[in-house]
Amino acid sequence: MSTSTTKALLYCAVNGIANNTNGIGRQAKTFLATLARHHHRLSAHAGAFTPYLAVPEPGPVTWGYNEDDLRYARLIVEGLGGKVITLPYDTRRPFWHPDTWRHLSDGAARSAGHLADRHEKVLAIGVDTPFAGLAHHAHPGVEVLLALFSTARITERPHPDPGRIAWEEEAIAAVGLNPGAWVADIGDFLTRHLQDQYRLDAGTLRAWPSGLDLTAADLTPPTRVEAERIVRGLGIPAGRPVVAAIGRTDHTKGLDVLIEELAPLRESVHLAMVAVPTDDDRAALLDFYRERSAELGLSATIIGRYDRNLPRALAAWPDTVAMAVPSRGETLANIVFETALWAQHTGAVVLAPNIDGFPEQITDGHNGLLYDPAPGALTAGIRRALALTSSERGRLRAAAHRKVLDQRNAAEHLATLLATFWRPRATPVATLHGHPATDARTPRSKAPTSTHHSLEATP
Repeated sequence: MSTSTTKALLYCAVNGIANNTNGIGRQAKTFLATLARHHHRLSAHAGAFTPYLAVPEPGPVTWGYNEDDLRYARLIVEGLGGKVITLPYDTRRPFWHPDTWRHLSDGAARSAGHLADRHEKVLAIGVDTPFAGLAHHAHPGVEVLLALFSTARITERPHPDPGRIAWEEEAIAAVGLNPGAWVADIGDFLTRHLQDQYRLDAGTLRAWPSGLDLTAADLTPPTRVEAERIVRGLGIPAGRPVVAAIGRTDHTKGLDVLIEELAPLRESVHLAMVAVPTDDDRAALLDFYRERSAELGLSATIIGRYDRNLPRALAAWPDTVAMAVPSRGETLANIVFETALWAQHTGAVVLAPNIDGFPEQITDGHNGLLYDPAPGALTAGIRRALALTSSERGRLRAAAHRKVLDQRNAAEHLATLLATFWRPRATPVATLHGHPATDARTPRSKAPTSTHHSLEATP
């Protein structure tokens, strides 16, 4: 078979192609939007390439399955000469289990190998935990980038699943053995975490900071009329300070913490919470949030459905004093970046705990507010947000907006990433300030041509 002169980019993701239910889904949507708007620019910068998507075979059992999402993904990549590749798996077995992930990673690796028969170079990006197994596969003409956005040791505190940890550890170890495998430098906190907790070799990193499609229509501030229509439609009372929050019905997101910490302020603020039910027994947390809010006598509106316009309107609503992000563990929270864009003219200041990646996103008192994760600290943080003057709030929002514009341009990040893989070594590769790229085009030490082996989950 003849080999084309173009390169192939294979983006492997569970979420964001046939559904869009969490931050990883937003990353995939950002990737698609970047292709749609900037493919010509990316090709001019890094060389001509054809994009492909690999996704678990979608269908009614897919959490949040949406035919429109899949249609949109196909429209983008097929319009650029690529296709959506569906990976079969046993839908009767648990999805969030290493056995399923191994099967998906194997399928994605085979797809990358087939693409290498038609393209001179293939870059396969494995997004998050389910595709971490890509690092075990070596194929001529294929390079692999693991884009982990979190780990079990972050999201499953205090008792992370041993099987998931074993899967993650094996994947990071495989990167060190496979000269064609790399790890994305998503952000400072996560990279330090992978080095400290998973023995990641810094020489395997490639800079790819988490970013946004800054030109996306759904990241523009709503008009006052639009925001008021949505907020009033939710039944949120007028003239009362609003504390907003958004998250899945997941212990990690800490929405229960916010409810408890608002109790001393029940006479002062209204809680507007978007709690998106998951597809498992955690969905019962939605009823718990509502019942506990009622028990505490909170003035609260708790919305149990997903709609991008809800956090967009709440963030920009003039009465919203804070977008609270009470997470127990977070690498980089998209809502922090998004609020900075939605609330650039009026509305919320972000309030988040001083843990994990939040200090990377927020400098306390400069572009948002941080609080120590201790009992009563979130209550104090909300009081602090309530006490801000109009000019102080405006200064914080303006700084947040500038920081996102300066540091979170997904098109620039992807252009830089592709150039580090595909441009000649002698060609300088520009990067954003604060995210220097390792010259990872320099070959690493020799390793076996194949490092794939069984990943047995720890009981």
